[in-house]
Amino acid sequence: MKVELIGFDSIGVRSMATFIETPDISIFIDPAVSLAPRRFSLPPHELEWRRLNEVASAISRRASEADMIVITHYHYDHHDPGKYVPLDIYDGKLLVIKDPKNKINYSQRMRSARFLKLVKGRVKDIVVGEERKLVFGKTTVEISPPYPHGINDRLGYVIQIYVSDGDRSLLFSSDVEGPVDEGATDFIIGKRPDVLILDGPPTYLSGTKFPEEAIRKARDNISRILRSSVEMVVADHHLLRDLKYVDFIAPLNEGGGKVLTAAEFMGREPELLEAQRPRLYGLRL
Repeated sequence: MKVELIGFDSIGVRSMATFIETPDISIFIDPAVSLAPRRFSLPPHELEWRRLNEVASAISRRASEADMIVITHYHYDHHDPGKYVPLDIYDGKLLVIKDPKNKINYSQRMRSARFLKLVKGRVKDIVVGEERKLVFGKTTVEISPPYPHGINDRLGYVIQIYVSDGDRSLLFSSDVEGPVDEGATDFIIGKRPDVLILDGPPTYLSGTKFPEEAIRKARDNISRILRSSVEMVVADHHLLRDLKYVDFIAPLNEGGGKVLTAAEFMGREPELLEAQRPRLYGLRL
């Protein structure tokens, strides 16, 4: 199994764009990229826009090569209705999607309807993913039930994706924000993947929209996951919007766990461009 983490917050954009290749099939999960429209009361810096364009080009190139594309939910950093990534990536593809009608909030229901109208004539087939198992030779793709996007369902629901080629396995959590939900955690532990691609808790929202108690619960759940024989956890996305992300990861690695960022997984130095936006503008906050 080959894994390429193309767009993540440690790479300088809001994204979890992931390309997986097995001897049987190539899969692109969430081929999208975006930027925070405002952070620290500042718009994206020119360097962020440059990185977004670089990542969008890489997504387009790799997604065009994929046999299957998966959309775990309908936030714009996980699906793109043609704004930054061209819609021709869907041409002739098998498209696996989060159910657009059930366990979904209003805004994502509207976005999903627009998106599906745009791609319907392009794709080979559309499969609603929840609790489905797809088999391609020795490769199995299993999709979880829907789990809340974080501490409650205000932001809707997401699906997790498990891929095994018979030798190695990977689980893509999508936006479980931690995980804080026990069901989402139990699904991960039950699959016991070799590699877990995890979005991590939004510690940058601590004390405002994300309680300290939820951050502690996320750390406890990741500890449980590490003890369950998961070889490696790539913790990124929401977590990497915080310059102090190491404070969350370090205790997890003290017990012999292996938790790293997407950039590190790809052999790069983390570049937290959004979290460094004031510095990029030459400001001190």
